Amino acid sequence: MESVADIIKNHVTSGKSPGISVGLINKNDVQTFNYGEIEKKSKSRPTEDTVFEIGSMTKTFTVTLAVQLQQEGILSLDEPISKFLPEFKNSIFDKNNIALYHLLTHTSGISEFSLRVFIAQMFSIMSTGKSRIAEYEYNTEKFLNYVSALKLKNLPGSTWMYSNLGFGLAGKILERITGNSYEDLVKSRVCDVLGMKDTGINIFESHKSNLSTGYSFRNKQTGYWNVPAIEAAVSLRSTTSDMIKFLKASLGLSKTKLTPVFEYCQNTKITPKVPVSMKFFTRSVGISLSSFSLGWFVFPQENVDVLGHDGGTQ
Repeated sequence: MESVADIIKNHVTSGKSPGISVGLINKNDVQTFNYGEIEKKSKSRPTEDTVFEIGSMTKTFTVTLAVQLQQEGILSLDEPISKFLPEFKNSIFDKNNIALYHLLTHTSGISEFSLRVFIAQMFSIMSTGKSRIAEYEYNTEKFLNYVSALKLKNLPGSTWMYSNLGFGLAGKILERITGNSYEDLVKSRVCDVLGMKDTGINIFESHKSNLSTGYSFRNKQTGYWNVPAIEAAVSLRSTTSDMIKFLKASLGLSKTKLTPVFEYCQNTKITPKVPVSMKFFTRSVGISLSSFSLGWFVFPQENVDVLGHDGGTQ
Protein backbone atom coordinates (compact mmCIF):
# COMPACT_ATOMS: atom_id res chain seq x y z
CA MET A 1 0.00 0.00 0.00
CA GLU A 2 1.26 3.47 -0.87
CA SER A 3 2.42 5.32 2.23
CA VAL A 4 1.14 8.71 3.32
CA ALA A 5 4.58 10.17 2.63
CA ASP A 6 4.55 8.77 -0.93
CA ILE A 7 1.07 10.14 -1.62
CA ILE A 8 2.12 13.61 -0.49
CA LYS A 9 5.46 13.50 -2.31
CA ASN A 10 3.77 12.33 -5.54
CA HIS A 11 1.42 15.30 -5.32
CA VAL A 12 4.49 17.51 -5.79
CA THR A 13 6.44 15.41 -8.29
CA SER A 14 3.33 15.08 -10.49
CA GLY A 15 3.28 18.86 -10.84
CA LYS A 16 0.00 19.40 -8.98
CA SER A 17 1.65 21.63 -6.37
CA PRO A 18 5.06 23.36 -6.26
CA GLY A 19 5.23 22.67 -2.54
CA ILE A 20 3.13 21.10 0.17
CA SER A 21 3.14 20.86 3.95
CA VAL A 22 0.94 18.32 5.74
CA GLY A 23 0.29 17.58 9.39
CA LEU A 24 -1.28 14.39 10.70
CA ILE A 25 -2.42 14.01 14.28
CA ASN A 26 -3.85 11.27 16.48
CA LYS A 27 -4.15 10.70 20.22
CA ASN A 28 -0.50 9.77 20.62
CA ASP A 29 1.48 11.41 17.85
CA VAL A 30 1.93 14.31 15.45
CA GLN A 31 3.65 13.89 12.09
CA THR A 32 4.53 16.50 9.49
CA PHE A 33 5.48 16.00 5.85
CA ASN A 34 7.06 18.72 3.71
CA TYR A 35 7.98 18.46 0.04
CA GLY A 36 8.74 20.72 -2.90
CA GLU A 37 9.58 24.42 -2.71
CA ILE A 38 7.95 27.46 -1.14
CA GLU A 39 8.63 29.23 -4.43
CA LYS A 40 9.51 27.68 -7.75
CA LYS A 41 13.26 27.41 -8.38
CA SER A 42 14.03 28.69 -4.90
CA LYS A 43 15.25 25.30 -3.64
CA SER A 44 13.73 26.28 -0.31
CA ARG A 45 11.67 23.43 1.12
CA PRO A 46 8.50 24.23 3.11
CA THR A 47 8.43 23.38 6.80
CA GLU A 48 5.71 23.25 9.41
CA ASP A 49 6.50 26.95 10.01
CA THR A 50 5.96 28.05 6.40
CA VAL A 51 3.10 30.53 6.10
CA PHE A 52 0.29 29.73 3.68
CA GLU A 53 -2.93 31.53 2.86
CA ILE A 54 -5.63 29.25 4.27
CA GLY A 55 -8.53 30.87 2.40
CA SER A 56 -11.95 29.63 3.45
CA MET A 57 -10.61 27.70 6.43
CA THR A 58 -10.85 31.20 7.92
CA LYS A 59 -14.58 30.51 8.25
CA THR A 60 -13.99 27.94 11.00
CA PHE A 61 -12.30 30.68 13.06
CA THR A 62 -15.21 33.06 12.44
CA VAL A 63 -17.72 30.51 13.70
CA THR A 64 -15.52 29.80 16.72
CA LEU A 65 -15.51 33.51 17.57
CA ALA A 66 -19.28 33.88 17.19
CA VAL A 67 -20.10 30.86 19.36
CA GLN A 68 -17.59 31.99 21.98
CA LEU A 69 -19.29 35.39 22.16
CA GLN A 70 -22.67 33.70 22.41
CA GLN A 71 -21.53 31.50 25.31
CA GLU A 72 -20.28 34.65 27.07
CA GLY A 73 -23.72 36.25 26.66
CA ILE A 74 -22.44 39.02 24.39
CA LEU A 75 -24.68 38.02 21.46
CA SER A 76 -27.15 35.41 20.32
CA LEU A 77 -26.83 33.66 16.99
CA ASP A 78 -30.61 33.87 16.67
CA GLU A 79 -30.72 37.66 16.79
CA PRO A 80 -31.53 39.39 13.47
CA ILE A 81 -28.54 40.99 11.79
CA SER A 82 -30.41 44.28 11.48
CA LYS A 83 -29.98 44.65 15.25
CA PHE A 84 -26.25 45.03 14.70
CA LEU A 85 -26.32 46.75 11.30
CA PRO A 86 -28.60 49.80 11.14
CA GLU A 87 -27.87 49.94 7.40
CA PHE A 88 -30.03 46.83 7.02
CA LYS A 89 -33.13 48.24 8.71
CA ASN A 90 -36.19 47.88 6.46
CA SER A 91 -34.15 45.86 3.96
CA ILE A 92 -35.15 42.44 2.71
CA PHE A 93 -32.84 40.99 5.37
CA ASP A 94 -34.80 42.77 8.11
CA LYS A 95 -38.17 41.77 6.67
CA ASN A 96 -37.11 38.11 6.49
CA ASN A 97 -35.54 38.03 9.98
CA ILE A 98 -32.16 36.84 8.72
CA ALA A 99 -30.07 36.01 11.76
CA LEU A 100 -26.36 35.62 12.40
CA TYR A 101 -26.99 31.86 12.54
CA HIS A 102 -28.12 31.91 8.90
CA LEU A 103 -24.92 33.67 7.81
CA LEU A 104 -22.75 31.13 9.65
CA THR A 105 -24.53 28.11 8.13
CA HIS A 106 -24.70 29.36 4.51
CA THR A 107 -28.51 29.35 4.75
CA SER A 108 -29.23 33.10 4.64
CA GLY A 109 -30.59 32.97 1.10
CA ILE A 110 -27.85 35.31 -0.14
CA SER A 111 -26.78 34.35 -3.64
CA GLU A 112 -22.99 34.49 -3.95
CA PHE A 113 -23.02 35.69 -7.54
CA SER A 114 -25.45 37.07 -10.03
CA LEU A 115 -25.27 35.55 -13.51
CA ARG A 116 -23.44 38.66 -14.73
CA VAL A 117 -20.81 38.45 -11.98
CA PHE A 118 -20.46 34.69 -12.49
CA ILE A 119 -19.79 35.14 -16.23
CA ALA A 120 -17.23 37.88 -15.50
CA GLN A 121 -15.56 35.60 -12.93
CA MET A 122 -15.35 32.68 -15.35
CA PHE A 123 -14.00 34.91 -18.13
CA SER A 124 -11.29 36.22 -15.80
CA ILE A 125 -10.23 32.73 -14.75
CA MET A 126 -10.15 31.39 -18.31
CA SER A 127 -8.33 34.40 -19.76
CA THR A 128 -5.89 35.24 -16.96
CA GLY A 129 -5.90 32.20 -14.68
CA LYS A 130 -6.92 34.45 -11.80
CA SER A 131 -10.14 34.94 -9.89
CA ARG A 132 -11.68 38.38 -10.34
CA ILE A 133 -12.00 40.27 -7.05
CA ALA A 134 -15.00 42.57 -6.97
CA GLU A 135 -14.49 46.23 -6.09
CA TYR A 136 -16.81 46.05 -3.06
CA GLU A 137 -14.53 43.50 -1.40
CA TYR A 138 -11.95 46.25 -0.79
CA ASN A 139 -14.29 48.70 0.95
CA THR A 140 -16.60 47.99 3.88
CA GLU A 141 -19.10 50.76 3.10
CA LYS A 142 -19.46 49.61 -0.51
CA PHE A 143 -19.69 46.03 0.69
CA LEU A 144 -22.55 46.75 3.10
CA ASN A 145 -24.41 48.77 0.47
CA TYR A 146 -23.94 45.98 -2.06
CA VAL A 147 -25.16 43.19 0.22
CA SER A 148 -28.11 45.15 1.66
CA ALA A 149 -29.44 45.65 -1.87
CA LEU A 150 -29.27 41.98 -2.83
CA LYS A 151 -32.34 39.87 -3.44
CA LEU A 152 -32.72 36.58 -1.62
CA LYS A 153 -32.49 33.45 -3.71
CA ASN A 154 -34.09 31.24 -1.05
CA LEU A 155 -36.02 31.58 2.19
CA PRO A 156 -33.65 31.91 5.18
CA GLY A 157 -32.87 28.57 6.78
CA SER A 158 -34.22 26.48 3.92
CA THR A 159 -31.35 25.99 1.50
CA TRP A 160 -27.56 25.67 1.68
CA MET A 161 -25.80 28.09 -0.67
CA TYR A 162 -22.09 28.62 -0.01
CA SER A 163 -21.55 32.32 0.58
CA ASN A 164 -18.36 34.31 1.18
CA LEU A 165 -20.60 37.36 1.33
CA GLY A 166 -22.51 35.94 4.28
CA PHE A 167 -19.36 35.22 6.26
CA GLY A 168 -17.90 38.60 5.35
CA LEU A 169 -21.05 40.16 6.76
CA ALA A 170 -20.81 38.02 9.92
CA GLY A 171 -17.27 39.32 10.44
CA LYS A 172 -18.44 42.93 10.22
CA ILE A 173 -21.11 42.19 12.82
CA LEU A 174 -18.53 40.70 15.21
CA GLU A 175 -16.39 43.81 14.76
CA ARG A 176 -19.36 46.10 15.46
CA ILE A 177 -20.36 44.21 18.60
CA THR A 178 -16.89 44.06 20.15
CA GLY A 179 -15.30 47.24 18.82
CA ASN A 180 -12.26 45.23 17.71
CA SER A 181 -10.89 44.34 14.28
CA TYR A 182 -11.47 40.83 12.99
CA GLU A 183 -7.75 40.05 13.14
CA ASP A 184 -7.50 41.24 16.75
CA LEU A 185 -10.47 39.07 17.68
CA VAL A 186 -8.90 35.98 16.10
CA LYS A 187 -5.55 36.59 17.75
CA SER A 188 -6.83 37.40 21.25
CA ARG A 189 -9.74 34.95 21.43
CA VAL A 190 -8.42 31.96 19.48
CA CYS A 191 -4.71 32.13 18.67
CA ASP A 192 -3.52 33.30 22.09
CA VAL A 193 -5.63 30.63 23.78
CA LEU A 194 -4.25 27.83 21.61
CA GLY A 195 -0.66 29.08 21.39
CA MET A 196 -0.90 29.85 17.66
CA LYS A 197 1.86 32.43 17.23
CA ASP A 198 2.04 32.49 13.43
CA THR A 199 -1.58 33.02 12.41
CA GLY A 200 -3.04 36.34 11.29
CA ILE A 201 -3.80 38.58 8.33
CA ASN A 202 -1.17 41.31 8.35
CA ILE A 203 1.91 39.16 8.93
CA PHE A 204 3.91 39.93 5.80
CA GLU A 205 6.75 41.83 7.46
CA SER A 206 7.01 39.70 10.58
CA HIS A 207 7.01 36.45 8.58
CA LYS A 208 8.46 37.49 5.23
CA SER A 209 11.23 34.88 5.34
CA ASN A 210 8.65 32.10 5.78
CA LEU A 211 5.99 33.12 3.24
CA SER A 212 4.98 30.60 0.59
CA THR A 213 4.25 31.77 -2.95
CA GLY A 214 0.88 31.00 -4.47
CA TYR A 215 0.24 29.79 -8.02
CA SER A 216 -2.89 29.68 -10.14
CA PHE A 217 -4.21 26.49 -11.72
CA ARG A 218 -2.22 27.57 -14.79
CA ASN A 219 0.93 27.54 -12.65
CA LYS A 220 1.26 31.31 -12.83
CA GLN A 221 2.49 33.15 -9.74
CA THR A 222 -0.29 35.08 -8.02
CA GLY A 223 -0.40 37.88 -5.47
CA TYR A 224 -1.66 37.57 -1.92
CA TRP A 225 -5.35 38.22 -1.41
CA ASN A 226 -6.31 41.56 0.10
CA VAL A 227 -10.07 41.76 0.62
CA PRO A 228 -10.73 43.82 3.77
CA ALA A 229 -14.53 43.74 3.48
CA ILE A 230 -14.74 39.93 3.62
CA GLU A 231 -11.79 39.15 5.89
CA ALA A 232 -13.89 36.80 8.00
CA ALA A 233 -14.45 34.57 4.97
CA VAL A 234 -11.02 34.11 3.42
CA SER A 235 -8.18 36.25 4.78
CA LEU A 236 -6.23 34.34 7.42
CA ARG A 237 -2.68 33.10 6.90
CA SER A 238 -1.24 30.31 9.01
CA THR A 239 1.27 27.48 9.28
CA THR A 240 0.97 23.71 9.50
CA SER A 241 2.28 23.90 13.05
CA ASP A 242 -0.44 26.35 14.09
CA MET A 243 -3.19 24.50 12.24
CA ILE A 244 -2.19 21.30 14.05
CA LYS A 245 -2.84 23.14 17.32
CA PHE A 246 -6.24 24.27 16.03
CA LEU A 247 -7.04 20.73 14.89
CA LYS A 248 -5.87 19.21 18.18
CA ALA A 249 -8.16 21.54 20.13
CA SER A 250 -11.04 20.94 17.72
CA LEU A 251 -10.70 17.18 18.22
CA GLY A 252 -10.71 17.58 21.98
CA LEU A 253 -7.16 16.20 22.27
CA SER A 254 -6.14 19.34 24.13
CA LYS A 255 -8.51 20.88 26.67
CA THR A 256 -8.80 24.67 26.70
CA LYS A 257 -11.49 27.23 27.45
CA LEU A 258 -12.50 26.84 23.79
CA THR A 259 -13.37 23.15 24.23
CA PRO A 260 -17.10 23.86 24.88
CA VAL A 261 -17.12 26.09 21.79
CA PHE A 262 -15.71 23.38 19.52
CA GLU A 263 -18.10 20.80 20.96
CA TYR A 264 -21.08 23.09 20.38
CA CYS A 265 -20.06 23.74 16.77
CA GLN A 266 -19.58 20.07 15.94
CA ASN A 267 -22.76 18.94 17.68
CA THR A 268 -24.94 21.54 15.96
CA LYS A 269 -25.99 19.60 12.84
CA ILE A 270 -28.17 20.94 10.05
CA THR A 271 -29.62 19.24 6.98
CA PRO A 272 -30.88 21.99 4.66
CA LYS A 273 -31.80 21.44 1.04
CA VAL A 274 -28.71 21.36 -1.19
CA PRO A 275 -29.55 22.73 -4.67
CA VAL A 276 -28.52 20.88 -7.82
CA SER A 277 -25.84 23.46 -8.64
CA MET A 278 -24.13 22.91 -5.28
CA LYS A 279 -24.44 19.12 -5.55
CA PHE A 280 -22.90 19.22 -9.01
CA PHE A 281 -20.02 21.40 -7.86
CA THR A 282 -19.17 19.30 -4.80
CA ARG A 283 -19.43 16.03 -6.72
CA SER A 284 -17.16 17.44 -9.44
CA VAL A 285 -14.37 17.61 -6.85
CA GLY A 286 -15.12 14.14 -5.52
CA ILE A 287 -17.19 14.80 -2.40
CA SER A 288 -20.81 14.34 -1.44
CA LEU A 289 -22.54 16.74 0.92
CA SER A 290 -25.93 16.42 2.57
CA SER A 291 -25.46 17.69 6.11
CA PHE A 292 -23.36 20.25 7.93
CA SER A 293 -22.31 21.26 11.40
CA LEU A 294 -21.66 24.81 12.54
CA GLY A 295 -18.62 25.90 10.52
CA TRP A 296 -17.82 22.46 9.07
CA PHE A 297 -18.75 20.27 6.14
CA VAL A 298 -19.89 16.76 7.08
CA PHE A 299 -18.66 13.94 4.85
CA PRO A 300 -20.43 10.63 5.57
CA GLN A 301 -17.97 7.71 5.50
CA GLU A 302 -19.54 4.30 6.21
CA ASN A 303 -19.94 4.24 10.01
CA VAL A 304 -18.56 7.66 10.83
CA ASP A 305 -19.04 11.29 9.84
CA VAL A 306 -15.89 13.14 8.86
CA LEU A 307 -15.84 16.88 9.52
CA GLY A 308 -13.64 19.13 7.45
CA HIS A 309 -13.14 22.40 5.62
CA ASP A 310 -10.97 23.37 2.67
CA GLY A 311 -9.72 26.73 1.49
CA GLY A 312 -8.38 28.36 -1.65
CA THR A 313 -7.38 31.86 -2.70
CA GLN A 314 -6.14 33.55 -5.85
